[in-house]
Amino acid sequence: MKIVCLKGGLGNQMFEYCRYRLLSEDKRNGRVYLFRDIRRLKEHHRISLFDCFNLPAPKHSVLVSWLVYGIKALREVHLFPQLYDDERDDCTLIDDYCQDKRFIQKAKELFNFKISLSEKTKEYLSAIQSSAFPVAIHIRRGDYLNPINLKNIGLCRPEYYHQAVEIVKETHPEAQFFLFSDDLEWTKKHVPVESAIFVQHDEAESDHTDLYLMTHCKAHIIANSTFSFWGSWLADHQKHLCIYPQKWYLNPNWVAPDIFPEHWIYI
Repeated sequence: MKIVCLKGGLGNQMFEYCRYRLLSEDKRNGRVYLFRDIRRLKEHHRISLFDCFNLPAPKHSVLVSWLVYGIKALREVHLFPQLYDDERDDCTLIDDYCQDKRFIQKAKELFNFKISLSEKTKEYLSAIQSSAFPVAIHIRRGDYLNPINLKNIGLCRPEYYHQAVEIVKETHPEAQFFLFSDDLEWTKKHVPVESAIFVQHDEAESDHTDLYLMTHCKAHIIANSTFSFWGSWLADHQKHLCIYPQKWYLNPNWVAPDIFPEHWIYI
């Protein structure tokens, strides 16, 4: 038996769900459960993977929940590591963010958007689809401004985006840039891109609307964020141009995840 914890924001949940599905395909693992860690989902406004994509929502019994709590208690006192050490093939509880490209090769088959577009969003989609070379730029601030995130994850500086835009223009002078951000006012001031379209939705629309639109672009300039990573990966990651920050984390002790295709460009 194996249990995968579902937690974090949408981008992290997508990695975790991919690993859950991959483990479920291997009959040697027996029953595989997906446990929703409500406490850690609350940290991201309870955004749910199953509200964003047409996916069957797995169910589990109360016994599974108690088993998770019991294993976590053992982890606190460093007993029976074989139950929670996810580096081991025989572990029971997988409670990391599962950020590894080995787990996501079938992601495009899994994640079909569940979405209702407003008239304004339909206009953005039409502009992207009619553009000769639409480029998504994603700038994440929001929760990254929290002191602990600012210290460990850090923010991509305006210079990173300016350099990335120039790289795109060198090979695609016809590029049309579409800017996505949770802080559009800051973005307009600090990342001015000539003739760019700033994507702004009605408050009622979910964040995954941005993700949906980004997947229709032919190139991406992403932040150090799994959310914008997925905007590029779910497009056509085997062929298109993507630029990402080499310094994925500010904390020097944190190791960048192995999720980037070799042909993506880092700066």
